[in-house]
Formats: sequence, structure tokens, C-alpha cells
Amino acid sequence: MKYKGRIVTSLLVFVINVIDNALIFFIDGSLSWIELIGFPILLPIAWWFGKQYDKAKFYSENDPLTGIYNRRYVESAFAAAKTRSEHKDQSFAILLLDVNDFKSVNDHFGHKTGDEYLILITNQLKNSVRKTDIVARWGGDEFLILSPDIQKKEELDNMLARIHDNLKLQSFNNINISVSIGSAQYPNDGKCFDDLIKVADKNMYQMKSQKRLRDTVG
Repeated sequence: MKYKGRIVTSLLVFVINVIDNALIFFIDGSLSWIELIGFPILLPIAWWFGKQYDKAKFYSENDPLTGIYNRRYVESAFAAAKTRSEHKDQSFAILLLDVNDFKSVNDHFGHKTGDEYLILITNQLKNSVRKTDIVARWGGDEFLILSPDIQKKEELDNMLARIHDNLKLQSFNNINISVSIGSAQYPNDGKCFDDLIKVADKNMYQMKSQKRLRDTVG
């Protein structure tokens, strides 16, 4: 959780207190003990109000289960990524991920275990991407990765390989952890958020269908 609200409210109280005391001293030539202890008294109050703001902002942008960003934050982050890409003439990618066989995990082990399963996958996704990439829970057992400055197909392929490889290395109740991933690239696959999501979603379900076919044949 960021400290922006707490820092801003504390600085605001500090500045107001300094200005107020300076004016009183300029007019009266002295300060009473009430003016002198005003800031120490008001600081905890300002800090508390700032903390409430920080908490509200955190929960409006983050998924309560996994702690990563939520759909609302991604939609605003997309606008910023699009602006940067247009200014720098660069492309970026959106990855949509669906956890394979998640319903079976919930049915056999219960929803609490299903939540732990999603948290484990979340941690591996964060370990598989760059610091500049945004990992978000899109909803249910779906995740979204907003990856800025993806210029070459090889860069995207390397990221997909890292995700699959890191998940394969994990063990969870003897379950083979895997995801189906569909990607879309701005601006080649679309220039608005909804169009890119549709392309990524279509590609994701093609991958999921291919996996089911392989499992059936196997």
C-alpha cells in the first residue's frame, strides 16, 4: 500500500501550521504554547485521514485475494500505455490468461484451496514478467498482463515461455499447473482496449481448445 495520502495530508498540515504561525508571529511578535504544539497534535490526525485515503485507493485498484491490480486499474493503465506508445512510436502487448482445469480444483479440494491455488499462480506470474509489466486479476480464474514496449515477437515468446516454465516447476497437491494464454499487440491487433481484449480472448480460447484436444487424444 502506498503512502501518498499520508504524506500529502501531513505536508499540508505542516505547511498550513508554518504559515499560520508565521502570520501570528508577524502580527503579535510572539507565539503562544497553543500555536507551538498545534502541529504535533494535528499530525496524527492528518496521518490517520491520509491512511484512510490510501486504504480506499488501494482496495479500489487491487484485487483483495491476490493483492495484484484489478480490472479498474488496468483500464486506466491502458490509456497511459497507449499515450506513451503513440509518443514513442512503440507497441505493447496484452496477455489474457485462463487457469486450466480450475473448476476441478475447486470441486475436489474446495474454494479455500482454490484461492491458495490462484495465489500461487499469481506469485509465479509476477516472477515471470519484467518490472515494467502490469499483472492483474481480470476476474475469477483469469489474469491479464499489460506489457509495455514489446517490439519483437521473440520478446513476447520469451515471456510466454517463462510463464509456462515457472508454472511447470510448481507443485500443488500433485496438480499439474498450467494456463492458456492469448495475446494481442497494439496497434497491429487493435487500437482500443476492447478490440485488443477480444483478440487476446479469442487467441486464449484457441489455445485452451488445442489443449483439450491434446488431452483427449493423449
